[in-house]
Amino acid sequence: MAAVDFARLRNQTMADGQDSEVTVNTRALIDKVLARYSSEHTTLRELIQNASDAGASTVVIRFDTDPSLNVPAPQSSDKSLLLKHTIQHHTLKRLIVSNNGQPFTHADWSRLKSIADGNPDETKIGAFGVGFYSVFSDCDEPFVVSGDKTMAFYWKGNTLSTKVSSVPDGHHSSDTTFSLDYRQANSTSPSFSPNKLPDLPKLCQFLATSLTFVGLQSIELHLDDIKVASLVKKISPPQDIQIPPGLRTETEGGLMRVTHITRQQSQIDAEWCNVIATAQEPPKRAAELVQAEVRNAGTTLKSFFSKFSASAQTPAKVKQPLHVEKSFVSSDDISGDSKGIIFLQVCTVEVETRVSRSFSAEIERATKKPPPRKTKVALLTSPYHDPSTSLSLGSGNTAELASKIFAEVLPTKSGRIFIGFPTAQTTGVLAHVSAPSLIPTVERENIDMNARYISTWNIEILRVAGLACRISFISDMAEIQARVGKDSIAALIPRAIYVFQQYTANTSHPSTLLGEKIEEAFWNSSKERSIDILSSNGVMSSKHVRMPAETLSFLGDVPMVPQELATGAVTFMMNLHTRGFISELTMADIVRGLESRALTEDELVEFLKWCGDKMENKEIDAAGLRTLFDVTVANIPGLEENSGRILALAEVTSYINTSRINPTLPVPHDTIPFAFSKGVPPRRLQGFGWSELSIVRWLRFMTTAPQLQELTTSETLATQVLSLTSKCWDQLDGASREAVINILTSHTIMPTKMGMRRPEESYFPTVKLFEDLPTVTPFSGAKEKFLQALGVRKTVDLPMVFSRMTNEESTRQSEKTPWNHGDLIRYFASVVDEIPKKDLDRLRQTPFLPGEGSSVTQGQLFKAQDLYAPDQSILSLGLTQVKLPFEFRVSSKEGTLLLRLGLKQWPDSPTIANLLFRAGQSNDKQLYTLAMEYFLQNYHRNGYIGEVNQLASSATPILPTEQAPFPTLVGPFQCFTNEHAACLGYAILRADLRPHADKFGIRRDPDIKDCIQRLLKSPPKSKLDAEMQFAYLANRSGELDQHRTLLNDISVANIVPVFRKYYLDPSCSGFEDRARRQTGKAEYRVHHYDPPENVFVGRDQDYRGILDYVQYGAEATAFLLKVGAKHEPSSLDLAGLLCKGPSRFLNTLGQDRYLELLRKLAEHADNLWKDKQLVKTLTASSILLGYRDIKEEGKKLISVDDDTFDDLEEPDMHREWSLNKAIEIVIIDDINYLTKFRDYIIAAPQEEQLEEFYARFGVKKVSELVKTDRRIGVMTRDQTQAIKLRKDILERARLFLHEYERDASSKSIRHDAKWLNSNLSVQCVSDISIRYSLVERNVSTSTRRTAAISKVRGVGYLLNITPKYDVFEVSSELVRLLVNRPKQNDAIALSVVLTESLRKLQEKGINVERILRRKEYETRIAKQLELEKEHEEQQRLTEQAKSGVIQTKQPVSPETPEKPKMPGSFGSPDNADAVDNHRPLVEKNVLTNWAKKLGFKNAPTSTDGPQISRDLEATKSNIANAIKECRPTNMQAINTRHHQDPTELDKGGYCNGEQWENLHKAFTMPYSGRHVDIYFGKTQTEAPNVLQGVLNSFLPLIFGLTSIFGVNPAAVNIFLDNKSNTVAFNMSGSLFFNLAWFISLHAAAYGTVEGRLTALDSWFFTYCHELAHNLVADHNARHNWYQQQIAIQYSQPYRNALSGFVQGIGNAIKE
Repeated sequence: MAAVDFARLRNQTMADGQDSEVTVNTRALIDKVLARYSSEHTTLRELIQNASDAGASTVVIRFDTDPSLNVPAPQSSDKSLLLKHTIQHHTLKRLIVSNNGQPFTHADWSRLKSIADGNPDETKIGAFGVGFYSVFSDCDEPFVVSGDKTMAFYWKGNTLSTKVSSVPDGHHSSDTTFSLDYRQANSTSPSFSPNKLPDLPKLCQFLATSLTFVGLQSIELHLDDIKVASLVKKISPPQDIQIPPGLRTETEGGLMRVTHITRQQSQIDAEWCNVIATAQEPPKRAAELVQAEVRNAGTTLKSFFSKFSASAQTPAKVKQPLHVEKSFVSSDDISGDSKGIIFLQVCTVEVETRVSRSFSAEIERATKKPPPRKTKVALLTSPYHDPSTSLSLGSGNTAELASKIFAEVLPTKSGRIFIGFPTAQTTGVLAHVSAPSLIPTVERENIDMNARYISTWNIEILRVAGLACRISFISDMAEIQARVGKDSIAALIPRAIYVFQQYTANTSHPSTLLGEKIEEAFWNSSKERSIDILSSNGVMSSKHVRMPAETLSFLGDVPMVPQELATGAVTFMMNLHTRGFISELTMADIVRGLESRALTEDELVEFLKWCGDKMENKEIDAAGLRTLFDVTVANIPGLEENSGRILALAEVTSYINTSRINPTLPVPHDTIPFAFSKGVPPRRLQGFGWSELSIVRWLRFMTTAPQLQELTTSETLATQVLSLTSKCWDQLDGASREAVINILTSHTIMPTKMGMRRPEESYFPTVKLFEDLPTVTPFSGAKEKFLQALGVRKTVDLPMVFSRMTNEESTRQSEKTPWNHGDLIRYFASVVDEIPKKDLDRLRQTPFLPGEGSSVTQGQLFKAQDLYAPDQSILSLGLTQVKLPFEFRVSSKEGTLLLRLGLKQWPDSPTIANLLFRAGQSNDKQLYTLAMEYFLQNYHRNGYIGEVNQLASSATPILPTEQAPFPTLVGPFQCFTNEHAACLGYAILRADLRPHADKFGIRRDPDIKDCIQRLLKSPPKSKLDAEMQFAYLANRSGELDQHRTLLNDISVANIVPVFRKYYLDPSCSGFEDRARRQTGKAEYRVHHYDPPENVFVGRDQDYRGILDYVQYGAEATAFLLKVGAKHEPSSLDLAGLLCKGPSRFLNTLGQDRYLELLRKLAEHADNLWKDKQLVKTLTASSILLGYRDIKEEGKKLISVDDDTFDDLEEPDMHREWSLNKAIEIVIIDDINYLTKFRDYIIAAPQEEQLEEFYARFGVKKVSELVKTDRRIGVMTRDQTQAIKLRKDILERARLFLHEYERDASSKSIRHDAKWLNSNLSVQCVSDISIRYSLVERNVSTSTRRTAAISKVRGVGYLLNITPKYDVFEVSSELVRLLVNRPKQNDAIALSVVLTESLRKLQEKGINVERILRRKEYETRIAKQLELEKEHEEQQRLTEQAKSGVIQTKQPVSPETPEKPKMPGSFGSPDNADAVDNHRPLVEKNVLTNWAKKLGFKNAPTSTDGPQISRDLEATKSNIANAIKECRPTNMQAINTRHHQDPTELDKGGYCNGEQWENLHKAFTMPYSGRHVDIYFGKTQTEAPNVLQGVLNSFLPLIFGLTSIFGVNPAAVNIFLDNKSNTVAFNMSGSLFFNLAWFISLHAAAYGTVEGRLTALDSWFFTYCHELAHNLVADHNARHNWYQQQIAIQYSQPYRNALSGFVQGIGNAIKE
């Protein structure tokens, strides 16, 4: 389609078109406008706004009422009671609103009667010109009086008209008045429904809010002639505010600039009649009144009423204050007035605007006025007040009503946007924003933030509002700063919290963007990121203030936010921090504070506590703490005046633990005094990097000058130091104790009765052996272990004892003998626990004990560790024992002493082992037996079980074995108890000692790794050895499973002996060799060793002679299988072995078995090809078996043409097999090529499985190697044979392919008969010759053929035949197109199908009838479609004839038109006749068309009667199927597509419209032995008994027709829908008939014969229509044709049944 020049087309239309006006339905337009003005008090809002725009100062609102028709007025003169009655029972009659503004001008009167013609004055709020029309929401005909003119509105139909007149003389007034008669109050109006008075307190609340920003000073509210409320606004003179220098005065968009700022205080005074407070409250229930009386009554009355409420109330255990609801009236007095007052503060910002002309034009286009050059934005906030007090003040009986009236004046919960009046949009801050220049949406409830230019303008004004918030904030903070000197910071914090919360941004609603813009402007209005806030040092710029850490006295000079302020205004503080206006307290701040001065003692304590808290909370790291300590110093005063010292925390490294060190004692200078550290937990002190002052370090400090001198001379100080050290001794580790000992032992710090001594020179007080010993003076906390560690002695040393005893004996002159070794033992046993370790060690090394034994000499003394305790059995073993003058007991003191000195109680296991070894060496069997018996008998008593591991690992040979008799011995680790291990050469323990093997630590089996190593180093030499070794290892298979690497090593090691027959005759000695003749005796010897993975243990042994088979017992076989042997070789094994020696396989197996091997590999080809390395080896090896047919020499060749042999075997030929690589062999896919080139090619076996296997190797097909050169003769004149052959091929190809389609070989079909019809052509030529060339062999040959197929571009495949063609050759050519891998038998089968008659083919078992029936069915369907198309053409010609339009149309051949798809149509091309393709088009006239309709084809003289019969039979079959398709629905709810009224055929035809309705099952009605479902439409509510009569007539009619058509009765449903045009519908085979149509058209006359026959005819054709939908879903000619055919087929049964339908009508009429 060519492009349309719309501009030119419009100009043409404007020049030549006809004029007409656009009409407007004014009433509908106003209704749609009012739909956007649906908020409460819309009319009052607009009228008050108009008054403000007119410059009025006062607005008077009056409601005229009508008295109640039901409740009479009270008979009282009390005005309050009368007013209360009016409020409660009167109804609204009229609303009158007056203002004292400027009277209407002529332009105002003109705009008043026009819609959408707003006020062009940019200083006025009205913009859209639709506000006044809000009066039509309650009033139909408003009346306006202004100045000396009046205007009355009235309706003319849907058109609104006005009449203008003048005020009569004497009634002129400067006021403007709107008189609105309520529509609902008009008794003649259809909408008469008088309204009650509005909620007066809420109305007062609305008026108070409205008065906030409008230019009015007062609003009065009248009820009839009574003034019930008045509101007066008072404003102080404006106070100029200087623009803060740090603020940007221009908005971000550059459209506006702030020029002037003022601040004003205002108040609103309200006065109201008390009666309005409670007159409209709902009456209280009696129970509530009782409860209220109980609460107000005294104790006695409460107890009285409690009797009635005790059962309903649960007594409370804890008394709680009762919640008393506030009541507006404290008494019944409703007379008089009450007053209320509220104070406001307003900040007004004057703005100059600068916009471009284009921007101004866009704004004026949208609002009908240009943007103002100057505008104002006012910000209303509430001044600070005590949270416990009310925002408003009131007086009178109903003073509490003031809080409700002023509830929305102050932004207590959220601020709102005011455009004269409050909108629904909140500001996000606790401040109202009045911006008259904001452009709202049409309904004036929201701000327009979507329109392009309007949204830009509004955003700029919102930015001014944000700037106003910032200026107001600065003013509030300045007031707080003015109070800083007068009030404390703590007293000013509530005020600061109030200001912060007031300007904390929250989400605005409904538009969140508006609040975001105000907040953004608030924060971005300053030139630098800083804002004045309250700090600990007063109001300061936030960049100099730090976020609250806490109140830190040691940082008094750093200004910080008070913690209470940060907590009370946390969101505001978070915004400050997030936006970078304030920073947290930094390390640099703290460092500067600490550097400024030295800390006092209290400040130092607080500083250390603060550091500990920060370290624990991970707010400061060790490096930061060290930085603080480096600059912190404290002034520590001394005990005397002007004394003291400076403590630098940088030098402190330790602190005092008072539980260990007395803080009054001297400490090092780098230790923090306890007075400062006592309030800090030790873990925090450690976090400072300080360590606890240890005892060791403190003692070093005490033992250095000048402390050492006092310590060694002052017994008091020494006692304190020793006492503290003794108490801490148990808590010291070994190194610390050692250090303490080293520090103290060298100094005279031990107080004794002989003076100050060194510890090692002192004795415990318990040592009283000599009187002159320096014993320690007792002190508090002295511990024996501490003194003993320092060296204080408990016993006298041995030299002193011996020397003093010797001196005493020489001077005593007594006959008593000197002490012997027994006396010494007794003395040392008595003091053994007190003997120092070095003395005890000296005693152990001193030989002072006599011995007893075979090797002891006279007077020989021994050490205790060289002797054994007295025991006879030990003497028999030749060991030396101690000789005592008393009986030895282990439990005695003497026995304990000897054992501590080293006396052995019995010989240990190494000693016994040494005895056994010596006995073996000396061949002393008696000693060996005694030692062995002693060991076994005393095994448990002597605890040898604990030494078993030591004995087991000993290399000393002590045990006899089965392999060698005594005295040959082996070590315990060298022998085992399992006799089967001997097969691997291991020593086995002698049988009598095996029950005691565990006592020597002897294992049952050697280590499995060692066993495997022995097997690998020395494989078995005989079959018996192999059997035993393999069986032994099989029993240890569990251990092998734990060592997978061993299994891998075994599987590839040559350990399996393979035996071969060995001939012993010298003339032919050697292993069996088939190439030699060997006789005589023979035996089996080891021929070679194979790894287990290369041997097989199967019984079949199919590949004996090639593979190594071995046979062992079950256990040995199990071992070989575990390590890699197999029962039989797998395909992978065979393939790998075959690559190594294919000739060996062929020679051993022979040709047939080799082919079987290849077949086996072919079956597993997929698995083989997963191994890439194996595939590479296979393809490179000569493993493919091929053959070549060799003709015997001397025989004459016979021509193929002269060949008369019928036998399949060719004469004088033999087949020669050979092994070849892939490039040396070919796959025979054409037997002719093999016949022609058999002398030059090696052929693969002609088996499909092997051919596919060979193809994997890259073996080529012979067809790929042979090139053909076809030479086709000229086309003959007579093509009759070609035409007949093509027809036979197309007909018989389906028979040939039928068997392929039935089984899985359908995948082998390459092309079907349909494809042949479109792509195969046949022509007859004079001759055909083909030259075949074997390219790689440079061999060629020629032959003559009678058929050949070639591919022709653009045509498809062309089959050339000679006049005397051979059917087999034709089949050989065709079969390549039909089948993917054709065989010779396929060509033979196809030739038989092409030559045999259908009857003979049927006799041979081919299902000819079924296949041809299918073809006939497709032909019949195609014919049916043709008839339908002709019928459509006939209807079209008939309609043209009726309309008088004569058209000449070129007829179309019946074969060429595109036929519509029908169920059952296969689109078979078999109907096409190749000869018909060349026939010329024939002109057809009307007679020709009618001939076609009667069954003639192509020419009126040629008839085809049988075809017409077949078409009619197909139609009948389709109709029968359509009836069978009817089925039940069984649905509860249905979406129906209903039909149009059949009477509206001229408007579009029957069933053309589609509408959707909902049906639901209403009830089920029994009829004729079954139940019929009755469905209802959405609006139907009839009861079943109401429909009983009409259903008794309708059901027999419908089900009578159902029986005529033979439809399943369960598929028929009835529905009733009076609102639907649907007569009936078909839903997926379920039929639905509308009872409503029967009722409206046929029910009335159904009792007459004529009426019943009319009804029957109507519903008969409706039934036919719906049945036709089972065949054709759409409404077209095919549907119409089937409807006619159904009616024709069932017309005779229908006529026969008519008499039964009308029978009895006459009798019924008479009756």
